Amino acid sequence: MRVSLFRTSSSIREIFTEVFIYSNLSITALFSQLFYGKGFSAIEIGILMAVTPTLSIIANPFWFRQSSRTGGPTVMGMVSIVSAVSVWAVFFSPTFETSLIAMCFFSFFVVSIIPIAESVVVPSLRNKGKRFDRVRLFGTVGYSITALISGIVLKYGFVFFFIMATVSFSTVALVSRAYPTGRKLKRTDEETDRSSLPLQFYLLVLAGVASITIGAFGSTFLPVLTSERGFSVSSAGFAFSLMAFSEVPFLFFAENLVERLGNTRLLVIGIFATGLRWFLTSMATSFPIFLLLQMLHGINYIVVYYSVMNYIHTRFEASKVTRALTIYWMSTTGLSYLLGSVLGGVLIRTFGIVRVYNATGITGMAIAIFFSLIFAAFHKRTSFTKR
Repeated sequence: MRVSLFRTSSSIREIFTEVFIYSNLSITALFSQLFYGKGFSAIEIGILMAVTPTLSIIANPFWFRQSSRTGGPTVMGMVSIVSAVSVWAVFFSPTFETSLIAMCFFSFFVVSIIPIAESVVVPSLRNKGKRFDRVRLFGTVGYSITALISGIVLKYGFVFFFIMATVSFSTVALVSRAYPTGRKLKRTDEETDRSSLPLQFYLLVLAGVASITIGAFGSTFLPVLTSERGFSVSSAGFAFSLMAFSEVPFLFFAENLVERLGNTRLLVIGIFATGLRWFLTSMATSFPIFLLLQMLHGINYIVVYYSVMNYIHTRFEASKVTRALTIYWMSTTGLSYLLGSVLGGVLIRTFGIVRVYNATGITGMAIAIFFSLIFAAFHKRTSFTKR
């Protein structure tokens, strides 16, 4: 029997979904601090943090296919409940090798929670005539509150952190039952419609990958940087909380900004701001300044993410949306975080964490300039749209 607490006409179930899927993301973002506390090297931490994006390349297509056949809510519930149990294997793993095995199993499920959940939430909201940006804002609230609480409970041990994870994953599984299961097909529209996606989509994804790779490196090793600077153990949690809250202003005006600036311009702004943030962070030696700089996150990932997602959900018919989402999530949660984690770990060991943050920031700003020129050139010579 489906949960009947959430009325069809309201956005309560979508709000609950966003709150807890991003609460989960906040928790897994602090795994590098757990591994650092276990005494693992920068390269080992990079490898462990790269497991999730690596498996994303396999897991997201797999779970999206299952979602098309059995219904998104069913898959959302399954991956969430398995994640709630398997996360403890990560906690109890004493060595790098056992941690690697635990992360592989856990990541195959957890990596697809947000992609699958939002593939359910966005169409659900559009069917009701409601806006995604305002509901997505609650995801930011969930992330920030969880990060803040995590920073506090870490003082008392990582076990409380993992209890929070189990509660959060289990809640997503429960909320998934509030959605209608959806159609079950042997051969989906996405499998029969193999027409090509437009060039603009691939350029937007490529730019998104570049930006999120830069952002992924910085976020992955931020707890390590705070430890290197001698900040308190709770500083990373506070930083992640502030980062999430900084997204709120953009989400209030996201639809209006897309209308005024277009997806490509927003994307370039997000890339440049990401580079600027890490460049300035590399020079911050006091915690208040370090914390203040993380406010730039409000025009980093969320801007890049929203510009591409808005393009997908407003430009493509339903038969192409799942394929476009699969490509996007494979590229960003897969390739971007893989490069950011593994390459970042190698570079940190070779050059030192501060130098790598500095160089990464400069690279990000240069990439923004490059893509602004690419988009401008295509706009002049073809029917490529600024929107």
